Amino acid sequence: MLDIMRRKKRLKIVLWLVIFSLALGMLLFFVPGMNMGTVATDTSAATVDGQTIPMQAYADAYRRVIRNYSNGGRNNIDPEMLKSMGVPRQVLDSLITQKVVEMVAKRMGVDVTPEEVRQVVENTPSLQDQGKFIGVEQYKALLAANNLSVTEFEEDVRISQLVRKLQAIVTDSINVSESEIRDEFARNNQLAIVDFVLLKKDDLKKNVKPTEADLKAYFDAHKTAYKMKEKRRAQYLLIPIAPLLSSAGVTEQEILTEWNQRPHQETVEAAHILLKVDDPAKEAEVKARAESILKQVKAGQDFAALAKKYSEDPGSASQGGLLGPFQRGQMVKEFENAAFSLKVGEVSGLVQSQYGFHIIKALRHETPTLESSRPGLIANIQMRKAKELAKQKAEQAAAQVLKQSDLVQVAKGIGMGAEVKEIPPMKNDDNPYDFNISGELRDEIFKLKQINSTGKAVEHQLGYAIPKLLEVQMPRPGELGENKAQIEKDYLDAKAKELMQASAKKLAEEAVKQGSLEKAAKSMGLTAKTSQPFNISGSPGPEIGANVTFTKAAFDLAPGAVSAPVSVLDNEAVMQVKSRSPFDEAAYQKQKSGLRDKLLESSQEPYFQDYVRKQMESMEKAGKIKINQKALDAPVNY
Repeated sequence: MLDIMRRKKRLKIVLWLVIFSLALGMLLFFVPGMNMGTVATDTSAATVDGQTIPMQAYADAYRRVIRNYSNGGRNNIDPEMLKSMGVPRQVLDSLITQKVVEMVAKRMGVDVTPEEVRQVVENTPSLQDQGKFIGVEQYKALLAANNLSVTEFEEDVRISQLVRKLQAIVTDSINVSESEIRDEFARNNQLAIVDFVLLKKDDLKKNVKPTEADLKAYFDAHKTAYKMKEKRRAQYLLIPIAPLLSSAGVTEQEILTEWNQRPHQETVEAAHILLKVDDPAKEAEVKARAESILKQVKAGQDFAALAKKYSEDPGSASQGGLLGPFQRGQMVKEFENAAFSLKVGEVSGLVQSQYGFHIIKALRHETPTLESSRPGLIANIQMRKAKELAKQKAEQAAAQVLKQSDLVQVAKGIGMGAEVKEIPPMKNDDNPYDFNISGELRDEIFKLKQINSTGKAVEHQLGYAIPKLLEVQMPRPGELGENKAQIEKDYLDAKAKELMQASAKKLAEEAVKQGSLEKAAKSMGLTAKTSQPFNISGSPGPEIGANVTFTKAAFDLAPGAVSAPVSVLDNEAVMQVKSRSPFDEAAYQKQKSGLRDKLLESSQEPYFQDYVRKQMESMEKAGKIKINQKALDAPVNY
């Protein structure tokens, strides 16, 4: 709930997101992971039908995306992490897609004039003050504060408008039928109530008592599932960061630089109890419950205990309602105003927001200063320096290990807390944290080709590590004895599933015969429950959850009809439709126009995406799109 309540109101970021993300960002999804042919020239990042995308244009676009990821440079960004996320390729793909869109638009005679760009800029809400454009000078200053030029920004505006115009032309023939609109209305407005029985697989496991013969027969039938994968035993030289922290000196200038890279806004740390208002008709009832809880808080009962008991915020209830620190602009307005007005230890009255009723307790107020933040600033700098030093030492040690493969001797020579640890046999898909190592170290171990060979220095939770391969256990057929626990678990699971499916089938047949799920369930020692009212996109209740198959069946069946068994995760359900609200023709006529527009919009976007994708695929097959792999591999100074 905290993430839902937080609002991104940073004007600097909003400015370029408004346009840049509309233009380039909306194009990113068109070409994920396309393989676009041969290498372009070294002076261009890519060529599209002979037109180049200069390296400088790619670098500029990449920097702008990085500024968004790094929150304007406030957060440290690891270039390797960005590569692993595919960010460089996404940026280049967006520029290629933009170029294709411009070519298609030109072919169709679509253009955007400077006057149209000016109108969009002047009507952008974040560039207005009291409904009027903020003025050219303030406009330039605001862009400069975001490291954007007017030319860059207005080019993004032009592209976004070009995309909109082209999409309107390409999707002009799309229409929505009357039946589609009626179906959408029914989906959102008609409510069903069902009786249901949920048969749980885990409940039936207690009825399964396997013998040794059962387990052996199951193992013999599923031997391939218990094949032993390759395992590797290794040791590694760890160069930890912790012992290097005290030797990492910090200058006053470094502290000031670190301080200037951080936001210095007032923060509040608070806890809350939330009672949701999911149904407006029940608002008074929810408010009454909230007032009752507030009385308990005011009477001195423990706030955290009450939050754990009553709060309906799944993200904070288990933590006693604790939300952690937040700044202005990160919560919905009503919550923010109340929280910032409270003194430390003070509890609010009922605060109503779009989510329901909150009871808020302020735990801490803080406006950071250089001096109050100094310990944290120093710790961050020391950690960065110690990590870099550990990396350098590890790389030196890795070179030394190539000459002297005895990791213990190398560790003694390094000192500084360096030590050698051993990893028991593990598979390449084992969770590395079960072995107290990093994924990078596990992967490096499985790259090694020979026994006693060593790998490169890689990150470890405690610092950097250099692996040495000690043993390889080759794949082999599994044996019953060594897999017995897993075989028994799998057998219980399979047999319980068979029992559950058979019971569900029998229940459905009996319910049809008797015309009543409730009576059929009772005759089998089961209990039928009644759902809450739900629409086809909703949930019948917490036991079933948001299950598309279940809700669809509830609306496909006639009232009184019994369903066949429906899978609900690992369980099976049988339902009987108790009632379904009639189609409200008058309400439909009122909503019809808006529903048509909504359906048109939802149809047009994927149609346009598919159109652009096909244009690109055609050009790719013709060899008209070429990328320069060096552009993706080269570091970009941002």
